[in-house]
Amino acid sequence: MQSKSIVKWTVLLASFGALSAANAEELGEPVPPISLVYYAADIGIEHEQSARILSSEWAKLGLEFELQPIQFGTFVATINVGGGLEDMAVVAVGADPDRTDPTYWLSDSSACGERRNASKWCDEEYSALASLQRTQIDLDERIKTVNQLQNYHHEKAPWWPVTHYVYGMVWNSEKWGNISSPAPLAPHEDPVRPWLSAEPLTDDRILDWAYLEDVSGYNPMAEEGAVGWVRFVFDTFAKNDPSGEIVPWAAESWEFTDETNLRVKLREGMTFHDGEPVTADDAVFTLNKVVEIQPPAMAARLGNIANVEKVDDYTFDIQLKSSDSAFVPTALTFLFILPEHVWADYSGDFVDRDIVADNAVIGSGPFKFETWRPNEVHELSTHTAHFAAPKYDGVRRLALGQSDAISAALQAGDGDIATAVLPVAAMSDLAAREDHLDFIELPTHASQLVWVNNEKAPFTDLAFRKALRMATHNQRVGIEAFQGFFIPAGAGPVPNQLALWHDESVKPDAFDIEGARAILEEAGYGWDSQGRLHYPPPN
Repeated sequence: MQSKSIVKWTVLLASFGALSAANAEELGEPVPPISLVYYAADIGIEHEQSARILSSEWAKLGLEFELQPIQFGTFVATINVGGGLEDMAVVAVGADPDRTDPTYWLSDSSACGERRNASKWCDEEYSALASLQRTQIDLDERIKTVNQLQNYHHEKAPWWPVTHYVYGMVWNSEKWGNISSPAPLAPHEDPVRPWLSAEPLTDDRILDWAYLEDVSGYNPMAEEGAVGWVRFVFDTFAKNDPSGEIVPWAAESWEFTDETNLRVKLREGMTFHDGEPVTADDAVFTLNKVVEIQPPAMAARLGNIANVEKVDDYTFDIQLKSSDSAFVPTALTFLFILPEHVWADYSGDFVDRDIVADNAVIGSGPFKFETWRPNEVHELSTHTAHFAAPKYDGVRRLALGQSDAISAALQAGDGDIATAVLPVAAMSDLAAREDHLDFIELPTHASQLVWVNNEKAPFTDLAFRKALRMATHNQRVGIEAFQGFFIPAGAGPVPNQLALWHDESVKPDAFDIEGARAILEEAGYGWDSQGRLHYPPPN
């Protein structure tokens, strides 16, 4: 973690009227300074800008904040899934394929005991409903439950959205053609576009991606930050097509033979990077092994798998513990295939295995691992036998670290493409200045969220959470931090871009500092002569 910067904001009480408590003895203890964590600049400067904007508005409620940037990989491991949120976080959640289903937003991020429930909220009634919606095969019935959950969640305010992301891509259009939008997904590695559709226009047949270092390892059972990059090497069973629909990938087809049995048929003719064929034996071995050892990075997708059995050389059955309407979008787009002949005799801990050191980075994906020099470069070559092999020789990801270095690489021609690590406005400006660069913007369901620690005062108080939410200046964040490239967030946990699932009847709060202070005052909070917020007095 990086060092904390303590930011104190002073509010003139005259701006908001008289003190709510006439005497000091009528006040409870002062609300202590609040730790506010966010992604450090290695993943984009907009995160710190957003944290400063939001904390400056929340400070008008009489609060003090300690702003703390954390490197992306550390943030994911300690906050997103590590349960380490101390007070508050301003966080970005990407537009990954599984997040087109409401289960991520309603269950994985909000239900009791879920590993990705970083705000640590637990409401048993809500969690029961969240579990129910996964079992509802009838679409209309599931939508009713999903809408009920959104209303419940909005009323309890355990966490809330700030804005939704408009991503961008800027690339060298003199060297690369057929660079097309993956929206509504983010331009990460999960979608087919632009990575597998890109075509070289010169003799340079290596696509140089100007990026940062977000990879902690290539073991797909352990990696949590660069999941998409690792799945360039290890194929998933399904992917999202450009319309956002789930389509076959390593799996040729699937069907539920009953409510709890999913029959999956692999594509025939696939090979691993060492030339060995991909068969149902490999899929059955992989899935049963991860169910057995329950890798923490995969736990959210494995909980409902009871067993996996081979049917024939290319067909297998996934037996579920209960019916699961979200299994295909959340699990088949994430689960992968390991080569049994590389892993079956390994006697160590599968999750801790350093497969780079073991020369075991062998998958069946469209790219093959070549080299990795940490904090410098990753090199993957094209797996030409792959059914969707790109029309170029490989991808080289340059770990440049900072946005200035990425911009310089694009201008100099050393980088061919950049995506999420540059502000969208900066990408647009670069393309406007440089004749060899083109730019497109990509509206997505990726979200900036505010997480609060629901196990700790004052966040255990619903009135306090609602006051913070009302004092969240979404519009200012979008205009100042994202320079106008944003989509205003709706209300509730499900992004408004997911039109099938988002309940438009749930209305967002209007930004209102005085209204937020009124909520606090009604709940018994008060302010001292310096404008500092105090808890309600003890009974």
